[in-house]
Amino acid sequence: MKKNFFSILVVLVLVVILLVMNFTDIGEKQSTPNIIDVTGDTSVDGVTITGPNVKQLQEGETATNFTLPNLNDESINALNHNQEYVIVNFWATWCPPCIEELPDLQTFENQHPDLVKVIAVNVTETETSVSKVQNFVEEESFTFSVVLDGENAVYDRYSVINMPTSFIIRTSDQTIMKRINGAVSLEQLEQIFDELNT
Repeated sequence: MKKNFFSILVVLVLVVILLVMNFTDIGEKQSTPNIIDVTGDTSVDGVTITGPNVKQLQEGETATNFTLPNLNDESINALNHNQEYVIVNFWATWCPPCIEELPDLQTFENQHPDLVKVIAVNVTETETSVSKVQNFVEEESFTFSVVLDGENAVYDRYSVINMPTSFIIRTSDQTIMKRINGAVSLEQLEQIFDELNT
């Protein structure tokens, strides 16, 4: 009796598998693969995967100005500065590549105070608390402008898919000169700005 029951069960399972494989799209390859976007620098670990129809702000397009509160609840206007360029960087405390690049952004701003202003946009909706962001910034002694995007409004407006993402924007006409998907190093920043100023 047990052998008959087991045999019938095996036959039923095989019939179900046969029906599923022949009359559904399970197991078929996707007809439209994801777009894999990398920074172009092979030293950067990882890739970003975006939807195939996602429109991202690119170089040559106009960046939208925005105002967000900083950690002291003061309103900071992103693109209204005396410096020739603004680096708008999207980051979070839980993002290891973000944490790794922030000291280089600080060093670059310190070395070129008349050329560039860093606006570090914390994607606050993804954080556990604002105090965690505050404590992190104080512990690391960052002095660049940190602003809080509590509702992802600027994150969405800049069509950011992954973090970190940085935009190098010329302040005179708000043109995006460079979009960097992924972490950026001090050496890469130096090279990018050398190319921008030649």
